[in-house]
Amino acid sequence: MRITVAIVTTLLGLLQLTISSEKSQVQIGLTNAPSVKLHVKSKRRAVTLHGKTEFDIYATPVVSPNGTSMYYNSYAKFIDEDSEFIYTIIDGAFYLTTKDASNTPTVQCLSSSILPFHEILPALNDVTSIPSASIGNDFVECTRGNLFETSFLSVQYAICASGKAGFTVHGSDLEISVAYLDEPVRIQKPELADESNLCEPIEMATSISPTALALITGDTVRTSVSRRLKFKWPWEKKFHLDMKPSECNKCLHTPRPCIFFHGLGNGREEAELQDTPKLISTQYGDMRGHGPCCSTLKYAVLNTNDFGWTNDTLQQKFCDHMYTMSPTSNKTNKIVRDTIVVTHSMGGLVLSAAIASGKCKLANTASWVVLSPPMAGSMASDFVVDACDKGTPDFAVNLLELVGQCPVTVARQTTFRLGGRYITPSLEAAYLAAQKAFRKNAFAVLCSDYFLGLVSRLQALCVLAGTVIPHRSLKNDGLVEFESCLGGLDSSMFGDNYMDTYYRAQVNHGDSAFLAADSWLSDAQKPHKWFECLPL
Repeated sequence: MRITVAIVTTLLGLLQLTISSEKSQVQIGLTNAPSVKLHVKSKRRAVTLHGKTEFDIYATPVVSPNGTSMYYNSYAKFIDEDSEFIYTIIDGAFYLTTKDASNTPTVQCLSSSILPFHEILPALNDVTSIPSASIGNDFVECTRGNLFETSFLSVQYAICASGKAGFTVHGSDLEISVAYLDEPVRIQKPELADESNLCEPIEMATSISPTALALITGDTVRTSVSRRLKFKWPWEKKFHLDMKPSECNKCLHTPRPCIFFHGLGNGREEAELQDTPKLISTQYGDMRGHGPCCSTLKYAVLNTNDFGWTNDTLQQKFCDHMYTMSPTSNKTNKIVRDTIVVTHSMGGLVLSAAIASGKCKLANTASWVVLSPPMAGSMASDFVVDACDKGTPDFAVNLLELVGQCPVTVARQTTFRLGGRYITPSLEAAYLAAQKAFRKNAFAVLCSDYFLGLVSRLQALCVLAGTVIPHRSLKNDGLVEFESCLGGLDSSMFGDNYMDTYYRAQVNHGDSAFLAADSWLSDAQKPHKWFECLPL
């Protein structure tokens, strides 16, 4: 027994000496940490920021007084048409500086969830040595370096560390090449118009592991550290990292024609289906190139201002358009076959009502993809009525751009929130019938509980809508609550990964119509890739 205790005591003493030595190495190493340039490159055309698929981030380390922890000050600049956008993280706070054609700067504070690059350092601390990695069927090349695995926002990445030559981060959707700079990067702190309202820090100094230090400085990972990385515990073994492919470019079944129906708020109508969403560009993104299961793509353009989802004529137009997509559909028997139908927002209610009323039905060879349907209505409609009756507060005037102007349209009055004070018995009955048809016929559903969404033109408006409109829950996409979108479906059916057929996405109402680029980082913010990967 004494021998066992002595052995354990000796081992613990050696471990303490090792840890103390490593701590000293970290303190010495961080003082010499260089500035870095990160070249970020998208592997998918649906992943952009301000229209760019590549950009650079410049970062300089800020080391704590005790020399054991650090964070980075950093910035990235984008030119988008006549505007300049500069994202800056300095002293832990996140700023966006925007300059328009007049070159007048506007500075605002940003949330950490917009571009969460502050979480990269903790991810470097958690790297694990691996023998190999692949993205889809392609192996990650790392013949002259050490290969590691880590995760960032629950997404797995492989890191190839090549000493002083830098390191490269490989992921399904992006690649980051890190180069060490000879001279420190000088980063200027943006000036807020009101200095009394300082941006809250989103980044704190992070303690650095020996392996993270090697990546930060370009040093070689020491053998003892590498050995412990490979075997953290006796039962852990090295493994191959298998990452999902960058693209889902093959359909699992025979491709079929796809038809897209928009939601509320369009006053124009076209008798013919359109090849592009040009006429409804504020309501649908262009999905050409993003539908491997679509043999053709068509967009319906319908008047959804003067005709609400309970209107028989509008419902019939949905059915009639669907019949034209496939020669196997039968208008006489009211059956839609061999067609992929995509509806957004109120479009989902229209089709649900058309099915519930027997105007048409979907055969088992037809697949219905439902995006953000207000199956129990939207408090946005109640809000507009109140605003038009009582006047709109100054801070909410911009919301009318998103939810509609006064007077309230006929269609808007059909989407009052179920259980609200504007609901009528007939509208309530229509909702319940529509929900039943929706639950029975929907193949894939996207619902969101996160109004912040993606970086886009609509982001600020959806944030305002998500907080100012008296939604019953903050779990909403700006206009539609997550619970309303469910339409009676069990929330446990939904997952937050783009591979989930029932997708609990973190996007706003406009994002779910493919109006914004997919996220660079989060698998919960990739509506384009979700549609591409659906097993249609």
